[in-house]
Amino acid sequence: MQGRSERMGAIVIILVGVLFMIGGISVGIFSGRTAQEAADRAERLPVMTAGDIERSSVGTEMIVEGFIDQRNLTRFRNFVAYIREEYRGVSNDNPIWKEDERWTPPLLIATEDGAVQVTNDTYRVEEPPVKWQESDNLSWNGLSGEGTKRYAGFESGSPAMVIGRIVDGVEGRAIEAELIFGGMRDGYVAIQRTTASISPVLGMAAGASGILILLGGIWLFFRR
Repeated sequence: MQGRSERMGAIVIILVGVLFMIGGISVGIFSGRTAQEAADRAERLPVMTAGDIERSSVGTEMIVEGFIDQRNLTRFRNFVAYIREEYRGVSNDNPIWKEDERWTPPLLIATEDGAVQVTNDTYRVEEPPVKWQESDNLSWNGLSGEGTKRYAGFESGSPAMVIGRIVDGVEGRAIEAELIFGGMRDGYVAIQRTTASISPVLGMAAGASGILILLGGIWLFFRR
């Protein structure tokens, strides 16, 4: 019985090793390729101002570089758009944060020759420049379901780069945004290229860990 139990344990370890090996390598390659494609696309798309968008065709994919317009309404503190996360305790000595609210309304983006309207509320938020946390003393109350909150988003005047396509808005041309990045195009491209370089390395490291776990499981299985 003991030998059978040991072999079952070894089989579990082997399966975990295979999952780590395949998952790590696959995620590393996929993430690197995705980031590379995002960087190439951002460099390829034209950067437009409000005037350029008004003169361009509906459906055109483009980039807008500018700032969050002062006319946007604040939702919480000085945030006009944000992702909120709640502290949910600790796992393996690491704090657990769970997104519990997302406020990404239509926004006005100020450019050098006027404001551009983002019409949708489904865009992704990447590298938000403004962060705020309720307290440095993290707490989670399982009974009340309340924990420390932290916010990351944009306020009036924050730098913003929008990737999207031109649509017909209520007052002329507007943007259906795919994502809003807290910076300019050069910064976005640099982050994506760094991710493209690092992801395969991290994936190979995870894959190597999986191989070691796999070999350990095989050794345990056959050692008797």
